[in-house]
Amino acid sequence: MIGVYGMGGVGKTTLVKEVGRKAKENKLFEKVISAHVSRTPQIKKIQEEIAEKMGLRLVEEIETVRAGRLYERLKVEKKILIILDDIWGSLDLEAIGIPLADDNSGRKVLLTSRSVDVLSCKMDCQQNFLVDVLNGGEAWSLFTKTTGDCIENDELRSVAKDIVKECAGLPIAIVPVARALRNKRLCEWKDALLELRRPSLRNFSGTQEVAYKSIELSYSHLNGEELKSTFLLIRYAFISCVEDVLFSGMGLGLFQNINTLEEARDRAHTLVENLKKSCLLLDGNTSEWFSMHDVVRDVAISIATRDQHVFVVENERVQTYEDNSGQPSVQYLE
Repeated sequence: MIGVYGMGGVGKTTLVKEVGRKAKENKLFEKVISAHVSRTPQIKKIQEEIAEKMGLRLVEEIETVRAGRLYERLKVEKKILIILDDIWGSLDLEAIGIPLADDNSGRKVLLTSRSVDVLSCKMDCQQNFLVDVLNGGEAWSLFTKTTGDCIENDELRSVAKDIVKECAGLPIAIVPVARALRNKRLCEWKDALLELRRPSLRNFSGTQEVAYKSIELSYSHLNGEELKSTFLLIRYAFISCVEDVLFSGMGLGLFQNINTLEEARDRAHTLVENLKKSCLLLDGNTSEWFSMHDVVRDVAISIATRDQHVFVVENERVQTYEDNSGQPSVQYLE
């Protein structure tokens, strides 16, 4: 097993996705499959994610039976790369159904974590590689690639360079800020720099504060309350597909000026795509699926708490209740 580690938002997920793409493109592996583990691993969900990408349908409910079926299927694969992203502690691969790789097999496992100790001590990785923050030149290159050709005059360029410095080499801070400010006026760039430099009222460490302020800036530049509400809804209802945005949004009355189901479906797709363009959501395996980076999730929690938004979630289902007028009331949950 090989491990990749680094602080949250430094680009581990992007890196291993690119490794997987290149490995398959160069025919180093016949199959490349990945699954998101998270801070609180759900074995069934991980099994389902892997099985789906293998074309295997798991109908059994008992985890050990599911693991056995997955194990037998993976065992016969001669050249396969399995990527497990965002590991926070010890994870029993055999309980999931992943055969342990060895030097003589074509199966390889690639893990990502914020902690090298998790990879070395708890997962027994043979090699671990650090993904560090971007240096000044790399950060500027990523920023200008994202903004495009809008940084023309010297004054705007000077402000842009100061903004990049405030992002501290973190891609998860650089890209959303660049997207939010692209084609905006100089006064808006200056105001954004002021916001990034303003001390946070929350008790964050250095890199956490950078990520928080940058993502919050991107959130504040979202166009309209409908899009902002959808962003918070996705976080709090653990939504990862457009269909769930559609029905949760309709149930909560988030969509404005919608008369038919088809119109609502188009609106849900549009809102998700706009959040992707703002780099607050990540692409999934198809256009119907997406994910949210755990750092972005943490910021969403903080925003909702600060603004006293409350959604009510029970058993991972969004609950609504009526206000005094008898109309459904949208209140943002945790």
